[in-house]
Amino acid sequence: MRTSLSACIAGLALTSAVSVARAEDAEILQRPDPAAVLDIAKGFGSARMGKDDNGDPMISGRIDGVKYLIYFYGCEDHENCKSLQFATGYADPLTADQANAWNAKYRWVKAYSGDGSNFRMDVSFAGGITRANLEEQFSNWNAMAGNIKDFVSGK
Repeated sequence: MRTSLSACIAGLALTSAVSVARAEDAEILQRPDPAAVLDIAKGFGSARMGKDDNGDPMISGRIDGVKYLIYFYGCEDHENCKSLQFATGYADPLTADQANAWNAKYRWVKAYSGDGSNFRMDVSFAGGITRANLEEQFSNWNAMAGNIKDFVSGK
């Protein structure tokens, strides 16, 4: 009897701890808060807040030696944005064949031919996402930075 009471108490304590952990993970972000995005970005490398040509928030950062920008889209008066996009580009434009070769190999980050931001990854906040999911998006971008560098350099 004593053993089953101890097991029951231990089980309740574990259930309570799991509930607290899930509650923290369950913080749903309905919009990409620039300060929260910047905070996460700084956990992956250097990053600073700025504004794009339209006056909307923009983050400039560097991960694994790759410079990147985060653009905020669907903003209302430069606030309450609806999505964001990671982007990086190089002086030499990608050809359509190069972009297609990249896109055939990689899923999350897409390549585009021409000048400008040749590599992009979109993050939608429609319906809300957890902070843990947003951090995972940074992990995806971080994991791809080396691949982008190698692809551009022809390795």
